[in-house]
Amino acid sequence: VQNFPNSMSVEVKVLVIGPTRSGKTSVANFISEAIIPNADNPSLAPYKPTVGCRILECERSVKKGSASVNVSVELWDISGDRKYEDTWPAIRHNGIGLIFVYDGEKNAEDLDFWYKAFAEPMGLKESQCIVFAHHKAAENIRSQKSLPKSFAKIHCVTTCLEHNAATMKDEFDRFLGHLVGAAMEKRERDEASVLTG
Repeated sequence: VQNFPNSMSVEVKVLVIGPTRSGKTSVANFISEAIIPNADNPSLAPYKPTVGCRILECERSVKKGSASVNVSVELWDISGDRKYEDTWPAIRHNGIGLIFVYDGEKNAEDLDFWYKAFAEPMGLKESQCIVFAHHKAAENIRSQKSLPKSFAKIHCVTTCLEHNAATMKDEFDRFLGHLVGAAMEKRERDEASVLTG
């Protein structure tokens, strides 16, 4: 159990990953509160594929026990196009969390590929990952597709900017709480290795 000072700051790098056309950019824009075209109706925004990756930054305040932790978040919106696969080792470097986004109206089988390409080489725990089964329009929300076995212990949330946008931010903030603990553990390990190094 970690003891946190009453107020502290933590920096986290979170990668937003998944297949093409799954809504990663919309999710990243919304979480980071980036200004987006057609903000009143995100489903009307024209599709523009991400080239390589985009980095968005935001600040959040997260409760951890009785402490308030200021979290500086780097959201890396990663292209779902596999032609950028050669860049992934550099992109994974210092990542502390993953948001898997898939089109909730389609099959989730592709997620296993993304798990093997990111979560496994990064050595992340299940608590450092979350899945957003994203729907572009509220009328398309149906029952959630079954996820691959590698996701059995990873929290999955049905998201839709038209329908439950506040839920997405609440879930992201809860997820950040897990990442704060992981970031503090990593910081302590890094400091210990410098001292013993």
